[in-house]
Amino acid sequence: MDRLSTRRAFLQVAGAGLFPGLARAQTRPGLRIRAVDPYVLRIGSRADIVCARIETEEGIHGWGEGTTPPNVQPVVAQIRSLGKLLVGEPAWDIERLWRRMYIVEENTLGGTLYAAISAIDIALWDIVGKKLGVPLYSLLGGRVHPKLRVYASYRWGNVPRTAEAYARRTGEIMALGFTAGKYDPFGEYPGPDRQLPTATLNEVREMIRGIREAGPAFDICVEAHGKFNLASAGRIIKMLEPFDPFFLEEPVPPENVEAMAALQRSTNIPIATGEGLQSHWNVRDTLERQACRILQPDVSRTGGITAMRKIAAMADAHYVTIAPHNPNGPVCTAASMHVAASIPNFLIMEEGNKETGRYRDVFAGGWNQELAWWRVPEAPGLGVDFSPSCLREFEVK
Repeated sequence: MDRLSTRRAFLQVAGAGLFPGLARAQTRPGLRIRAVDPYVLRIGSRADIVCARIETEEGIHGWGEGTTPPNVQPVVAQIRSLGKLLVGEPAWDIERLWRRMYIVEENTLGGTLYAAISAIDIALWDIVGKKLGVPLYSLLGGRVHPKLRVYASYRWGNVPRTAEAYARRTGEIMALGFTAGKYDPFGEYPGPDRQLPTATLNEVREMIRGIREAGPAFDICVEAHGKFNLASAGRIIKMLEPFDPFFLEEPVPPENVEAMAALQRSTNIPIATGEGLQSHWNVRDTLERQACRILQPDVSRTGGITAMRKIAAMADAHYVTIAPHNPNGPVCTAASMHVAASIPNFLIMEEGNKETGRYRDVFAGGWNQELAWWRVPEAPGLGVDFSPSCLREFEVK
């Protein structure tokens, strides 16, 4: 037998043995898209989210999420427009369809387009996982992390802005099981000069001191929402350094990569950024200029699972870790979990919606997660679905 034939036979056996579903899929036609429909959902008190439901001719459907709150209707319109391109196409061809959506609309690149692509891309991955009967992470190289560390998000609200009050609240958060938490302690956006008042800086110092005294090993994540100028950001960093925060998120607007890089060079506090970056192309400059040590892609904004996997690989090549941005709905949460479980450089992810009790009817098997450590769903595909009764409850007409 010649070498080529031997190699071909080996690959056929290996493919059938290691990935039998994928090996069978290569020989199967079909899974053609019949319909792409957008939905606007309101789950609990969170902002409205946009989801895409894609159904194939054989009746398999998948869900995706793509949101640029608070403006949801442009994303709805974009999903409808892109959906016309996809009807009749095979759902297997995720990468090709991603490129087609991008190329057709590349003259109008922006958040709306990437949110729509994200929703459609996630739904396609969901369909393929359901077709093969495997959880989505198994299509992404398998599970690297058996469980995912989660940080508490915005659980310090509605308490006095004092060290004592923040210490008490931190103790309560730690009692829930959390080992890390994030909060924006700076209050309202500053004026057009982006200058942080000294009084606010001093107040925040006391709040952070309270958190640290309550939790010497608690990982403090400080959010700044890109509100400040370079001088104010420098003062914030100097104030925070004695408290050894886990990260400082976007102390300056993320559009100026060089300014962010200058801040990162000035401190050992990891700078985190990336929730608003779309696609792996837009992440390149941030990584090459070493403007952060933690990247926070949002699977519902950056181009879906296809783009987020590429971003994670690029970050890994720069020794940068991934902390998925996750403030939206259950589909975004599930997609983030599958990607996070499958990438080696996953660090931690955002708690997101604290009303997760409402997820019990959306996640297969219910929502039975610990607050601070999540296990990736094991049901086929994403492991989420909206029954007709859920849609009646959540859909915004």
